[in-house]
Amino acid sequence: MIKLSFTAWFILAFAVLCTNGAALEPKIISSILGAPAAIPLESRVGEPLDTTKLERDVKALWRSGRFSDIRVEAIDHGPTVGLLFRGQNKPILRLRKFQVTPATPGVNLELEPHSAVDALSSQQIATGIRRQLESSGFPDAKVEATLLPAGPGWADLQVHIEKGQSMKVKEVTLSGELGVKPSDAFGALRATKRRTMLPRIPGLWKGWRLAPNYEEGAVQSDLANLRSFYYKRGYFDANINLNSVDTRGDGARIDLAVHSGKRYAIRQLSLFGVDGVRRIPPESDAGFPAQSVCSALLAERRKAERSGVLDFTARIEVRDAPGAPPAAGADAPRWVDLVATVQRGPAYRVGRIEFRGNHTFGDLTVRRMFLINEGEPLDDMLLRKSLARLNRTGFFEPLSESDVVVNTAPGSDHADVTIRLREKKPGHWLLSGPVGPMSVAGPLRLAIGSRLPSWGQGIFELSTYTASMNLAFFAKPLSNILPFLPHRRFLPALTIRRPLLPGQRFLSGFVLTPQFGWKGTLTGYGVSQTHDLLGALFQSDRAYTPGLTVTIAHAGADGPHKSPEGAMYCELPKAKLEWVRQVSGAAVNLLFSFMPF
Repeated sequence: MIKLSFTAWFILAFAVLCTNGAALEPKIISSILGAPAAIPLESRVGEPLDTTKLERDVKALWRSGRFSDIRVEAIDHGPTVGLLFRGQNKPILRLRKFQVTPATPGVNLELEPHSAVDALSSQQIATGIRRQLESSGFPDAKVEATLLPAGPGWADLQVHIEKGQSMKVKEVTLSGELGVKPSDAFGALRATKRRTMLPRIPGLWKGWRLAPNYEEGAVQSDLANLRSFYYKRGYFDANINLNSVDTRGDGARIDLAVHSGKRYAIRQLSLFGVDGVRRIPPESDAGFPAQSVCSALLAERRKAERSGVLDFTARIEVRDAPGAPPAAGADAPRWVDLVATVQRGPAYRVGRIEFRGNHTFGDLTVRRMFLINEGEPLDDMLLRKSLARLNRTGFFEPLSESDVVVNTAPGSDHADVTIRLREKKPGHWLLSGPVGPMSVAGPLRLAIGSRLPSWGQGIFELSTYTASMNLAFFAKPLSNILPFLPHRRFLPALTIRRPLLPGQRFLSGFVLTPQFGWKGTLTGYGVSQTHDLLGALFQSDRAYTPGLTVTIAHAGADGPHKSPEGAMYCELPKAKLEWVRQVSGAAVNLLFSFMPF
């Protein structure tokens, strides 16, 4: 909550708007005092005072997390006005240790000792843990976080958890006017549908299916999935709601109320894109061409991303077709025209790229993994690919778009990008074995190792190397794979590895193993490079293309369950031979799992 001094706002309004009882033009700002220089303000010296900008400035100072209270005062200087920001700084506390009671497997606090904490952040941690538990099937979980003094400037965090009763989704039913086959409607459910792990064998085995965890977010997600399902089939009046949830007994029983409404016939569909107007033909039965529309809208968004546009929205308006014959009966189609429009926000170029949290790895090493550079258009697709490249190194905790902060200064076409990194612990251990015979599924392996200290630069940056002691047991002697390898099935080996680093392809991806000699080192380097090149062949942009939410607006919706506006979700369709790509990628990974490098 933002706290503002009422007296300050009264003085400010009086100084700006009134002098001798007469309304005047806004005064010019003569000075701004008390605001940290590191936080840019919209209000500037020499410009007229704008209370809207001033309100946003106060919010920006509050969001910085530095203050527990912020007040602004106006100092009247006659024709000008001075601004004085008074902020009460938050006490800086460092985390000494944290404790979770009772010990709860699967709860991730994502905290490190000596990190800054306060009352607000501790409550945010409690909220995050509660969401983790709810997604794990504990809808009534309670979490309480308390900061305990631990000396001057230090605090301990104590988290108390009451998980409550675990709840699974026992059954989902659809009631009302479906308008389609029930099996098709049930196929649109994702979050509340049982997952088939092993298919059933008629007359012999019922198969193996897993019931999903019950959580309110999953129910709301499937309500949205059902609405999108009906919109894609031309039911623009569809209304989907939660009818009831019964949590008594051995699981949750969910009933969804479905009112499909009338299926509309499409006379024409116009898409207003960045290159002008284009027509998208309806289906052969005058049905809504959802796949063609989604492909066109996703292509429009990709064009916007390439030019640096961050804000992109799409909208489809359903309009009665003028001159079309009216619906004569209950089963007669109602003809409509569809108008699809896109709205693009401002385009930005990359300003400053900053990494935070990389205490061991140098900025240059991390920067080389990025596909965007300062001064270039801020391509959101390349940003997502850059995060994926960072994740593949295994140096950091998994990154997502929530770990990226994009700051756009008012009036500027440049955006600063900040990436919050969390380094993994340097030590590791690994115990792996084949699922089946070793001759088919690979060797048995035990490895214990650690990253090297953060010394050196470039190819000699030791923190990018991992030293490990390996014990491996193969189905056949290694010399059967390559003649120059030791003629052994059981092999202890000391290895120093530099994994393949994006942006340093030919300076990484090698393993130094004294037991294999120089031939083994060169062969391992070639195997690593080949594996990476083949792996890139089986990747597609579909993994980096998030869904697009398209607003469906129908001002003419009628009936007792009318829904004038809703959302349809568009996803990049799978390629016709997508399964070939997936199978080939899995086969390549299995093939290289036999390699001792």
